Amino acid sequence: MLRTIREGIFLIGLTVAMVAVFVGSAQGAFPGKPGPLVYPRVSFGESADSGGLVLHGPRQRQKPHQLTANSGDETPSFSADGRFVAFAGNYEAGTPLPPGRHIYVVNVDGSGLRRLTSGPDFDENPSFSPDGKRVVFDRRPSVGKAHIFSVNVDGTGLHQLTNGNFNDSEPVFMPNGKRIVFVSDRDHDVKTDRSDIFAMAPSGANQRVLIDGPRNESEPDTAPNGKSIAFVSNRAAGINIFVAGADGRHVRRLTHNKRDCFSGNCNLGPAWSPDGRHIAFLAVGRFSSDLEVMRADGRGEKEFSNGSTEEEGFGTRVGSPSWGPAARP
Repeated sequence: MLRTIREGIFLIGLTVAMVAVFVGSAQGAFPGKPGPLVYPRVSFGESADSGGLVLHGPRQRQKPHQLTANSGDETPSFSADGRFVAFAGNYEAGTPLPPGRHIYVVNVDGSGLRRLTSGPDFDENPSFSPDGKRVVFDRRPSVGKAHIFSVNVDGTGLHQLTNGNFNDSEPVFMPNGKRIVFVSDRDHDVKTDRSDIFAMAPSGANQRVLIDGPRNESEPDTAPNGKSIAFVSNRAAGINIFVAGADGRHVRRLTHNKRDCFSGNCNLGPAWSPDGRHIAFLAVGRFSSDLEVMRADGRGEKEFSNGSTEEEGFGTRVGSPSWGPAARP
C-alpha cells in the first residue's frame, strides 16, 4: 500500500476519512537490548512543511534528535545490528526528485545516506534481512498493482518476489530470516475481506495465508523471538492492535478503540521492543497523533511523543515508529 502524509484519507484496505496523517507501516523487530525509536515528525505550515525522521532514545526523558531533514521521509526500519535505518523518501542530497518514491539507507548518526532504488515507481515499507545484506520493500507503479521486491544494500540485485493481479505490500523478515511476512488482497473469503497477512520464503516461494480475518489485516511486526506477530485490524469495532502466534493462531486484541480515526481514535503501526517486553504504536485522532508504548500484553499504555494539528491542517504530526536494538559494532 502506498503510504503518504498530508492526505485526507486513511487506507487500511478501506477508506476512512482523516486529516493530514501519517499512515502506519510494517517493520520487523530484531532481538537485543532496547535502543532508540525512529519515527517521522513533520510540521505543516502555510508556506512549507518541515521535518523528517527523528531518533529518540528508549526512555521518554531522553532528548530526540533529527536523523533526516526531508518532510517526505517515512516508513523507517532498523537493521538487526542497530547501525542503519532504511526508509522511503524522494530526494538526493536534499534536492527533490521527480515524482516517485525510493528506498534509502542512512547510518544512525545521519551520515552515509545512499539510495537503493530508482525509477518512476513508488517504493515503500523497507525491511532489512537479519544478516543486513538485503532489504525487502513494496513497489507500486503509477498504474498497476503493488508487489514485493528485494535489493542488496548496495543497490544491486533487484529482484521481484511476488506478482499477479493483486496488491502485495508491507513485507517484513522474521528474525530468523526463514520467512517474509506481508500483506495481500489476494484472498477474499467474504465480501468484507479486503486484506490478509501472508508468509513466504525469502525467494518468494511457498506463499500462503497466515492471518485470515473477515475484514482488513495489515501492518505486521514480528516479535524479536519470532513467536508472535503484532498487526492492525478492524475485525472488531474500531481500528486496533492485535497479536497472533507466528502460525497465525490464537489472535487476541491489545487495544480497544471503538471508532475510526476521524471520529475517535485508532491505533496503527505496532513496533516491538527488541527485548519483546513492550510494543510502541501510533494513536491517531482527527487532529492528533501520539506515539504510545504498552506492555506486550496490552497493559500499561503510556504516551511517548505527540503531535497535533488545527482544523485548518497546520501543526505537527508524528508517524509510526520502528524500535531498534542498541547499535553493535
